[in-house]
Amino acid sequence: MMKHFGAVWKFGLAIVVSGMLLILISNEIRQPVAGETRSFTAEFTDVSGLHEGADVRVRGVRVGKVQSLALNRSNGRTLSRVQFTMQRRYSIVPTSRLAVKFQALTGLRYIDVIDPAEGAVSDEMASIPTSMTIPSFDITKLFNGLQPVLATLDPSEINTFTENVATFLAGDGNGLGPMLASIKRLTALVSDREAVIATLMRNLQRVAEGVRGKSDALPTILDQVRINVDAAMTVLDEFRKSQVYGPEFTGQVARLLDALGLNSGEWTAPNYKPGWDPAKALDKAFTNVYNEIDGIKRIPVVWENIPEPTAAGTPVPCSKGPAVLPLPMDVLLNGRKVVICRQ
Repeated sequence: MMKHFGAVWKFGLAIVVSGMLLILISNEIRQPVAGETRSFTAEFTDVSGLHEGADVRVRGVRVGKVQSLALNRSNGRTLSRVQFTMQRRYSIVPTSRLAVKFQALTGLRYIDVIDPAEGAVSDEMASIPTSMTIPSFDITKLFNGLQPVLATLDPSEINTFTENVATFLAGDGNGLGPMLASIKRLTALVSDREAVIATLMRNLQRVAEGVRGKSDALPTILDQVRINVDAAMTVLDEFRKSQVYGPEFTGQVARLLDALGLNSGEWTAPNYKPGWDPAKALDKAFTNVYNEIDGIKRIPVVWENIPEPTAAGTPVPCSKGPAVLPLPMDVLLNGRKVVICRQ
């Protein structure tokens, strides 16, 4: 009875500890916001990349979480309704703005609350219209339709064009001239120049419409993309190695192992008795190699104990010594003395 009680007590303790660890890990993954929060609702025209549980930040500090995302039909157009929480010490006023920004290059976004009010204010808002929100921006819009250009360009031309576009979008007055010069160099490398110019202008127009309020962050994103591309260019030889030692090489190795009888999904190789273990066979093979190495190490000692060969015309010595005759006598054969050896 005492044994059963001890087992039940240990089982219950294990369940409690497992539950506490599960709660701790869950809270760490969810990253809850400290302090009391309250709910807000905002409308966006585009929330690409935003998801439930995403951060709500004020000046880079997490102050809330996105609770839900839903589509809402309003005034003949479809909008994205986002419900989120924020710490009570912050309030949203008519001068505040909400923007969906990049959290990582993998596509994750978060909501950035710009110019919130702190403390209790009289004109705080719980529902934010689209006039106070800045939608998500898709960086791929800039490069849509450029496949034929990228296929014929030198990598340095692409880098120069990217830097000039980043300068232009950052609002630098000197960026327009270099960007137009880059477009001129691009169009000199393709046949359909008018189509390329039209595509670039349309993409830049979409970017200009979607990047408003976020132009300061776009050059940083382009720089990070350029850094990744530059890093990939430095290891191009590794991609060649992966091609050489890829599926074709491993396929040949697999066929060699199959020919040696090492291809056995059930640990039973062809032409071998059931239960043959390749691991044990390899271990035995390596052990034999070590034994052979030990034998080679003993060769000098054995060689020193081997007597030198006799000279031509001299009798071969007895391996066990000469036989002792009972009487002093010599044995002659054809007039020559013969030595009788021991058996």
